Amino acid sequence: MSGQNGSVPTVPGFVHTPGNHCGSTALRNLLAFHGVEISEEMAFGLGAGAGFYYLALDDGSPTRWFNGRTARLEESFRELTGAALELRRFAEGEGDAAWEAARATVDAGRPALLLTDIFYLDHYGNSAHFPGHAVVLAGYDEEVARLSDTGFEELQTTRVENLARARHSGHPAYPLEGHMFTVAEAIDRERLEAAAPRAIERAVAEMLEPPFGEFAGVPALERLAAEAGSWPEAVEDWRWCARFAYQVIERRGTGGGCFRLMYSRFLEEADREEAPLAAEAAARWTELAETFKAASESEEPEPRLWRAVDSGAKGVLEAEQRLWTSLARAV
Repeated sequence: MSGQNGSVPTVPGFVHTPGNHCGSTALRNLLAFHGVEISEEMAFGLGAGAGFYYLALDDGSPTRWFNGRTARLEESFRELTGAALELRRFAEGEGDAAWEAARATVDAGRPALLLTDIFYLDHYGNSAHFPGHAVVLAGYDEEVARLSDTGFEELQTTRVENLARARHSGHPAYPLEGHMFTVAEAIDRERLEAAAPRAIERAVAEMLEPPFGEFAGVPALERLAAEAGSWPEAVEDWRWCARFAYQVIERRGTGGGCFRLMYSRFLEEADREEAPLAAEAAARWTELAETFKAASESEEPEPRLWRAVDSGAKGVLEAEQRLWTSLARAV
């Protein structure tokens, strides 16, 4: 390895290009290193990226948690496209083996895509658990790992021992097993993009007939629409729930509109006429996010704002139903 962007050695030729979302940015940057240039939106869509989960975690923080993307974007991308991505997992207690494998990849002059929980990464400051966060390991020394991470302008560093914790987080939303993706052989861009119809079909199926029942897809959106307006009566941390909801719709690597803005651009790139429906869903999500943010800033629950949360969540549900039923008819 050679020194680049600081004193910590990095993989020669690796370029960190900032993006909106962790998984799609990491996939795009990993593929670009291997000579395959695709947009972040295409990487997101080919992983059947748009999804939805809504969980009540009474022992969690926040106690009401949702996310607008599929749980396993990188694994789905690998499966749907047939790309030569190798996935390795390391069971609990194999942290040393997980690091040795990642380090060996970098020593061989290749970056490695790792899944983490941001709670343990030094550059996030232990703010909240968020498992499944993708980064690219681009370099290391004895003390720190150098990571390509989403929207940061420069490579970030985290202590090696904290990266190990991040890779084996036991968070119930997405327990991690040291997941590591590497490119095993040449990848063909045309073959990747030809997988778009399969990827859309997968996203439709997971939204309309989710394998996790009422906790995912449109059924979970129906639960959110029914419950969100009454969070102050249901949970003590209603302010944090509302603030976190705003963040996971607009701020935490979604590209805006709970990932739907990115998905609309993917649909455009794939020449799908349903792209405006995804853009409309994104707009409804952004409106709901602003209402959640306003509701979180009151010391006591403001009935007017929580009525707006209720109506906004129902508006999101209607827009999502239009999007996914239209895509279902098309595929």
